[in-house]
Amino acid sequence: MSVIQFHPFKYSFRIKYMYEIQDVAQDLKASVKRRRFLLILSPILFVIAALLAIYFIEPKYQSTTTILVQKDETLNPLVLYEIAVHIVAEDRIQSLNEIIYSRSTMEILIDSLKLDSKVQSEADKQLLIVNTQKNIGTKLKASDAFEISYFDTDPVRARDGAELLANHFINTKLLMESRRHKETVDFFSNKLSELEAIVDDQRNQTVSSTSDRMGNLPSSSEVLQERLQSINGQFDTIEWQLLQEEEKLANFNSFKSEANINIGISHLYKLPLMDMQFGEELILLLNEYDNLRQQFTESYPRLRSLAEQIKQVAGRMPPTLTTNIQRLNSQKRDLALQKKRVVEDMQQYFVATQRASSQQSDFSIYEGLQAEMRVKLEQAKMTRDIGMQAADQFIVLDAAVVPEKPVSPNKKLILGIGLLLGLILGIVASAVAEVMDTTLRDESDMPFDKPIIAYITNG
Repeated sequence: MSVIQFHPFKYSFRIKYMYEIQDVAQDLKASVKRRRFLLILSPILFVIAALLAIYFIEPKYQSTTTILVQKDETLNPLVLYEIAVHIVAEDRIQSLNEIIYSRSTMEILIDSLKLDSKVQSEADKQLLIVNTQKNIGTKLKASDAFEISYFDTDPVRARDGAELLANHFINTKLLMESRRHKETVDFFSNKLSELEAIVDDQRNQTVSSTSDRMGNLPSSSEVLQERLQSINGQFDTIEWQLLQEEEKLANFNSFKSEANINIGISHLYKLPLMDMQFGEELILLLNEYDNLRQQFTESYPRLRSLAEQIKQVAGRMPPTLTTNIQRLNSQKRDLALQKKRVVEDMQQYFVATQRASSQQSDFSIYEGLQAEMRVKLEQAKMTRDIGMQAADQFIVLDAAVVPEKPVSPNKKLILGIGLLLGLILGIVASAVAEVMDTTLRDESDMPFDKPIIAYITNG
């Protein structure tokens, strides 16, 4: 069996709280009833004010045009995708704003739309320019698409303003591109002229330097090699002749120094007497001497006479050999000098060819730069020629049209704000009126806790 516990304090608190809520609701209902005039009048007044504002605010119309700017590489086949310069979106919109909001553009727009009819001074003109700039809107729809808007109280003028801004932007960009292409062509033309002058100067220096270095040298290294071989051959021949002459002179010296005539004559037989001066005479004497020596002794008078004659003839031959040796040594020295000159010429020829090759290499570098600069100039000219037909770069996606409805004022928004402000102000005014009201309506309004003597009824 369950036991129900009763809490008199908790139950009495709930009853008291419910009575308080009912009292507050009744007081609020009574306050709304008493201040219904303020609660109704304030929204009505604000709605009327909003309607008046809508009526007196001059409507504005918006006309918008969208322009697509194609990328450079889609128009210029010389610009590769990898090296094409892409302008970032922020730079593109900044470039658009600099053109659209410039003072020159504003003056053209004001003059074309006849907006300066009331301008009396420079200050008025400046104020008109500022206000006109406020009527322009730009927006980047994509990385290469722009939206240009113009606001005006006249719908036709709004369309004309949007068209004028779009056309002015396109013409200005085309003019800038044309000027940039022309400056590029002029730059490469000047650089090409400078390189041509440098190449001509290098060519003249190379020809002059090569002529100076190789003017006294043979035309080729093969000639120097042949000359060196010829000198070496002559040198070997002279060496052999010199060796033979020295050997002959040595035999004559041995004959002369030998005390025994028979032994001395044996040295003479080693000599090629037929090729020597006085050789035939000496051969005859030697033959006769040999024949007589086989028949007689050395004391035989004729043998002694022949021996003296042989000595005399043999004594006349060494000076000739000495002269030949001196002549051969002189020729040998001359050939040595010639060989030295040829070797020096070969060294100079090698150095000259190396220097000429180095200068030719420098000349080839400048020629390569000249050829590359000529190609760049042709590319710049082609880009300039393409730029002359660059109107296709700008495509008007959405042309400006005459707007049918104004974009301002926003009637629904103004009415909603007016109604909301009216309600808020009515509630605040009612609350303030209730707080400031000192009327005593029941016992709860008594400021002091005193006994009530009597009640005054409405009847």
